[in-house]
Amino acid sequence: MRLILSLLAVAQIRLARHDLMRSDLLLRDADEAFARSRRRVDLANDLARRAGFGQR
Repeated sequence: MRLILSLLAVAQIRLARHDLMRSDLLLRDADEAFARSRRRVDLANDLARRAGFGQR
């Protein structure tokens, strides 16, 4: 019984490590997407300012 429980514990640890690595990858992708979005908003603001929008 102890052997079975030990094997199950090891399997759960491996699954948890996999989940942590996957969440790190997703977080990195989300950070990169946010940075791209921020750059696009900045570019849109610059273009709008050059077009004369926002000037009163």
